[in-house]
Amino acid sequence: MRKSHRVLLIGLDGATWDVLDPWIRDGTLPHLAALRERSSWGPLRSSIPPITAAAWSTFMTGKRPGKHGVYHFIKLFDDDRTPASEAELVSARSIKSATLWDNMGHHDRKVVLINIPLTYPPRPVNGVMVTGLLTPSSAPVFTYPPELSKQITGYKIDLDRFIDKTPYIDTFNAEITAPTLSLVQEFQEMEEKRAQVTLSLMDSEPWDFFMVVFTSTDRLGHYFWPYHRAANPEDHPAVQQLCEAVRAFYIRLDALVGELIESLDQNTSVVMMSDHGMGPTYTKRLHCNNWLHQHGWLAVKSDSAQITNPDSWLKRLGLPRDKVGRLIRRIPGLAESHLVRKATNSRSGAIDLEHSKAYCVALFHNIMGIRVRLAGEEKAALCREIMQRLQEIVDPETGQRIVQHVYQSSDYYSGPYVDNVPDIIVSIDPDYGCSYYVSHYSSIITRREDVSGPAKHRMEGIFLASGPCIVPQATPLPDLQIEDIAPTVLHLMGLPVPTDMDGRVLTEILAPVGLASQPVEHEAPQGFWPKEDEAVFSDAVMSSEDEETIRGRLRALGYFE
Repeated sequence: MRKSHRVLLIGLDGATWDVLDPWIRDGTLPHLAALRERSSWGPLRSSIPPITAAAWSTFMTGKRPGKHGVYHFIKLFDDDRTPASEAELVSARSIKSATLWDNMGHHDRKVVLINIPLTYPPRPVNGVMVTGLLTPSSAPVFTYPPELSKQITGYKIDLDRFIDKTPYIDTFNAEITAPTLSLVQEFQEMEEKRAQVTLSLMDSEPWDFFMVVFTSTDRLGHYFWPYHRAANPEDHPAVQQLCEAVRAFYIRLDALVGELIESLDQNTSVVMMSDHGMGPTYTKRLHCNNWLHQHGWLAVKSDSAQITNPDSWLKRLGLPRDKVGRLIRRIPGLAESHLVRKATNSRSGAIDLEHSKAYCVALFHNIMGIRVRLAGEEKAALCREIMQRLQEIVDPETGQRIVQHVYQSSDYYSGPYVDNVPDIIVSIDPDYGCSYYVSHYSSIITRREDVSGPAKHRMEGIFLASGPCIVPQATPLPDLQIEDIAPTVLHLMGLPVPTDMDGRVLTEILAPVGLASQPVEHEAPQGFWPKEDEAVFSDAVMSSEDEETIRGRLRALGYFE
């Protein structure tokens, strides 16, 4: 008989060791410090791309996007020419694979799931579910079983009042959500209520696996990144107050985590993770389609309509767009001109797909895809050449290469949902972003102006695990992937791992004696719980108002324009 242990999994959306580690070391976060001291831990590499929808779907299935079908908050590769803001939103229905809790249900393990992104609309689980991100705020049913929705009052999935603004100030006409003390307080109150619901369900419901995701670590990263530090005496008083408010939020979150852990028995394992990390926004742009054009792999349309584009005149005059933009910002009042904004932000050359051999598509700010429009050996040869040349791209200011990883898509993505995935996946230094305009610039790499404040996702999130069969590690472990969490949790609970998962059991965190007595076992996939034809989603219908509210929130957080 395999031993069956309970697991509590705490998600801190967007959390990074860059923020947590200094506060753990200086005593600001005593509960996290104590937990890490008795844990195996390290940076957790997110999905490609490291976007919330793709990352949490990868976590919950133990599979990369090629097997579960979610690459973004939208259906990403259906049509490259459809603007992201108009593409169809994903939902729980978009995840085409069984989840971690489906596997638990097949083995009669009880689950309680709170605020996990992409769980709306709800469907049956062997226990209780409160849905997470992308749940409409007006949804009458956001739980399984449905009647639980009426019992949870005053609960917020996310804050809505600021969704018509943006934390980003890298455009001329951005409407800014100012970082304020009241906004920090609203995030804290949202998580206080979430913790209250969590503790109540933890006490009232039977469970073998309990999971809750706290959202505000991500939101504070996006809106308050410059204030995730100790206040300095020379700071403006308002800045000092914001630094103290963010620190106070983390102190309270640390206490809430402590309350959850203190209620456990000694046979319960604790896993903590984030779906991705966070870091400063990029300061430079790589003009990737320009790069392909310069190498003769991308063609630009030259019809008469192009003549009316402001950029075509800049090119004729020999004025690079980036230098003109810097000049405009220095002339008082000119940057606010509607005509100037339109001219500066307008696209220039349109890609001629019929005569192009390759072109770039957006995945994330520092991750791009390249499609190669050839076939057979000719295609393979051009892929090899492009991949080699990419690694030679150098920032002319620093002399440093900026490309970190280049993959053939088949090296990372496999499965039934890869039909329209780009042929090459490129990850560049996160201090650089990809620009897809074909335009007239002074260089393949140009500097952004007026960049401050916001944070962007990073690949490296957090992971730690503590429990009766886990060996504490004093130093961070390498090579931890987000798809490894599901098989590891199943093993900690004494359950076999489905053979179609991409992730592995993190055996390096386990005590050798325990691993010898309970080796990793596998089983054939069993599909959705309870049965394929009974895993029916609720009949929730999203209104056009609900959808626009969600799109607005995603735009505000920078997921698309």
